[in-house]
Amino acid sequence: MSKPSPSSCCVSKLISEYVGIALSPAELRAVSIGASGRCIYRGAGLLGIYWTDERADNASFLPAAHGLAAAQVPVPRIFAQSDLGDGRGVCLVEDLGELDIYSFKDASWNVCREIYRAAFRSLLALHHCEPDWPLQPPFDASLYRWEQAYFAEHFLACHLQLDSAMEIIEQRAFIELAEMIAALPRVPVHRDCQSQNIMMRDGEAWLIDFQGMRMGRPEYDIASLIYDPYMDLPAAARLELLQIWEQESAQPLDYSILSACGTQRIMQALGAFSNIGHHQGRDWYLAMIHPGLRSLRELLELNQDKSSPVEKILSCLNAANIL
Repeated sequence: MSKPSPSSCCVSKLISEYVGIALSPAELRAVSIGASGRCIYRGAGLLGIYWTDERADNASFLPAAHGLAAAQVPVPRIFAQSDLGDGRGVCLVEDLGELDIYSFKDASWNVCREIYRAAFRSLLALHHCEPDWPLQPPFDASLYRWEQAYFAEHFLACHLQLDSAMEIIEQRAFIELAEMIAALPRVPVHRDCQSQNIMMRDGEAWLIDFQGMRMGRPEYDIASLIYDPYMDLPAAARLELLQIWEQESAQPLDYSILSACGTQRIMQALGAFSNIGHHQGRDWYLAMIHPGLRSLRELLELNQDKSSPVEKILSCLNAANIL
């Protein structure tokens, strides 16, 4: 019999202390054993989350969870927590079940439409909150450029094996894209607002995995959710969802800004799919590259400002036969 992991031992210990009943690590069910130092287990009607300092944003989960709950943003409740030292920690959170938005991928459009409407309301609550807790460093030009370099290294160079990968993202249009978005006003954003990070329960959408939240553009989250390659929605459905977002927010979208932020987000996602698929042996992520490219093209073509760097990026990627 294999020895239980340190993460499962810590979670079982905290659950036992919280519920007052002994629970062994073997009685836990692993939900997610990530490569980022975060491990999640289900047991005794609770979720136990264990983390290390492997990623800087791991330590941001608890402050964000408490802060968002106080701001009435739908997030799971924290029942117990323990600082284990050396950047490690463990906590018990509300178990919201197993139905995320991705679970409804094959549902009827009438069902999906209302699920997204609920998600928009929760996301708007996050965008309008005023954090008084520490966030991750804000999106700025350097972070956007890091995402572009990540896209170049893992997608262009590794996956497509383009010798010109770094030359492509060193073109002035990519630098201008980063500088343009960074110069715009910022609000709190989720940072990874995709279909597997929003749980559905009782008709309400609950945000999870928000430890990477920071100040940025709301359109980054909007594009991340509506143009999510995991869901791979038809173009007509995405346009309808953009209209619903405008209804829920009571504000018109600037489609050129959405195109710019969405282009930035999907480039980052393509880099992540390639990195995880090629370097962590998780082939499922490589299957997301084709729908990711479709999302990228749709977002690039959504641009309505012909002077935007997006226009030049579209031409650049077409010339390199990437799209």
